[in-house]
Amino acid sequence: MSIVIASVLLYGAVLVLGGLVLRRGGDAVPEALRISWDQALSVTPRIILAVIGAGFIAALVPPEWVAAFVGRDTGFAGLLLASLIGALTPGGPMLAFAVGGAAMEVGAGAPQMMAFVSAWSLFNFNRMLVWEFPIMGHRSTLQRFAIALPLPVLIGLAVGQLGLL
Repeated sequence: MSIVIASVLLYGAVLVLGGLVLRRGGDAVPEALRISWDQALSVTPRIILAVIGAGFIAALVPPEWVAAFVGRDTGFAGLLLASLIGALTPGGPMLAFAVGGAAMEVGAGAPQMMAFVSAWSLFNFNRMLVWEFPIMGHRSTLQRFAIALPLPVLIGLAVGQLGLL
């Protein structure tokens, strides 16, 4: 049901934006369509590869391992492990979300996967090393890291306690 709501909201937003572009007139519509097409050509192959790669990962990792280490019944330890795996997962959102979704298909718990995705988003070590440390500096990066450290586990606990997902 939530995918239906998200889809309706997304389609609605696109229709509103399309209406605004139409009102602008001139070359706005062809320019918007050109930009959209260029983005689609750039992103679509990556999405396809990420989804296929996540499927390969799901096929290679035995479901009993997934259930044993990050299944719904793994509790706090599963949340910690999922958070660590999320922080260490390289790549962009297409890979991280595809891996999380594939893991849920083979037995990962929703709270654990929320911790995984949250940790990936907050602590992606590759991004921190390549971008954040050089641009933001060590001090601010480490402060942000320390302040945000409990968040993936807290998000997973909240999802589990509130029965979300």
